[in-house]
Amino acid sequence: MAEINFATVLLGAEGFTEGNVNETYRGQVLLHGGEIRQAIIKDLDLIQLCNELLAFCLARWLGLPIPDSFLGLVRPDILSVNKAPALPDGSRLVFVSTDVKVPNVTFRLRASTPIGQRAIIDQVSKWPDLGKLYAFDAWIANIDRHCGNLLFGSVGDTWLIDHGHCFTGPTWGPSDLDPAKEFASRLSEWMTPFLSADQKDTRRTEAQAVEAVLAGFDAEEPTNSSRVVDLMPMDYVDALKQFLTQRSAQVTFHASKALNVPVML
Repeated sequence: MAEINFATVLLGAEGFTEGNVNETYRGQVLLHGGEIRQAIIKDLDLIQLCNELLAFCLARWLGLPIPDSFLGLVRPDILSVNKAPALPDGSRLVFVSTDVKVPNVTFRLRASTPIGQRAIIDQVSKWPDLGKLYAFDAWIANIDRHCGNLLFGSVGDTWLIDHGHCFTGPTWGPSDLDPAKEFASRLSEWMTPFLSADQKDTRRTEAQAVEAVLAGFDAEEPTNSSRVVDLMPMDYVDALKQFLTQRSAQVTFHASKALNVPVML
């Protein structure tokens, strides 16, 4: 499973706003070994930071396209951030992901004619990983997969971003992680209405395949690889493990609901 490594934020990052709720920056980060990357840097509180880190590891494990992600270290004199967890020396821990420089679906829709907008949605509907995405969002209770959280240059240049609202939301506590509960699916709002009946059935079959892969899933490794075990209180970590393990057997049910196709009760 992919492991979250550290990155050091370098001087010169600049803030930007493209519909983002949290303070977000573009800048350079230094990786272990001396490599410098262009990156997106997000100032997140502890829960959203851990949501992002864990979602990255799980998405990469399932083979979904997600930008390389890191736990970023920000020195006090490099960048002023406010929400990020603080270390004893005054440094802060931020979420860092590689800047893949691909526009999100919202941007592309706004920049297109009505005919062009329909063509973009049609492209997304034919994306080979769409059924897997329905399954992934159902599994991790992602309540915020609006079309700004999907970068889509073409069928072969697609990326998942912004997972701070996974695991039921950005402010969850252990009691919120009910694996049997149905959570809102943003995909069902903007993607499902444009899918044909045959496409919905195909995507459901793809979600079933994901559930089969998750059979016997052990949440110990991803909570370690994502470093959330080092960042969160242990009762939160234990709740995440239980949630992911038990909900893995309900992926098809929740994905089917999001796809608006009949489900077996």
